[in-house]
Amino acid sequence: MWYARNTVKITRNKQAVKTHKPMLISDSHRFIFLRMRKVASTSMQAILRPLCIPEPDGKIAHLLSRARLEWDYHKYVFRAHENILAARRRMPTELFDSYFKFAFVRNPWERLVSEYEFVLTRPEHGRYKRVKGLANFKEFIHMQIPRSDAYQLNMLCDRNGRLLMDFVGKLENLDQDWQTACTRAGIPYQALPRKNVTERKPYRSYYDSESRQLVAKHWAREIELFEYTY
Repeated sequence: MWYARNTVKITRNKQAVKTHKPMLISDSHRFIFLRMRKVASTSMQAILRPLCIPEPDGKIAHLLSRARLEWDYHKYVFRAHENILAARRRMPTELFDSYFKFAFVRNPWERLVSEYEFVLTRPEHGRYKRVKGLANFKEFIHMQIPRSDAYQLNMLCDRNGRLLMDFVGKLENLDQDWQTACTRAGIPYQALPRKNVTERKPYRSYYDSESRQLVAKHWAREIELFEYTY
């Protein structure tokens, strides 16, 4: 468990938008939850969403948000992979600083495998054809290296690399860290349902020495900060 204190794409599937909101903000409970990919976030959102402000609906809200003409966080439609800075830009400073900000992370070696297999089982996914056409998992790693949102820290920090979250839990310690997050958010603890679980081989079986070192090199900062090992 790791702590720190201040140191959308538009889809026609409305249900998908509601299920996979990138940012949940609760004025009643004064928290901000940032959704990270492949860390049980869908299950967390199912519990947290009823406590949060509703996402604006309709084309006008989307158009104003995409054109950067909407700066009220109550009316802004967050993109699928916007980071915590998107909330800070649109909230009064005193609110952003005082709200409990939390997210969950995962071992980068395992997270890459999970996302790779997830995309391959979703023909409707935007990157399905590209990933399906790759020769192997190592090529997927190379594909991810230049993607900003492939790095968990990029979602959690400001442009100077300063962590903006008050609590970062780990998927590997999910039950205990989720209980901690609920307590600090001031909400009753509920066990997380299992959603979007992809069955696959152990993640180490996807790696050889070269691909293992690729991840160690490019994801070095979050591996060190969150104390992950292969």
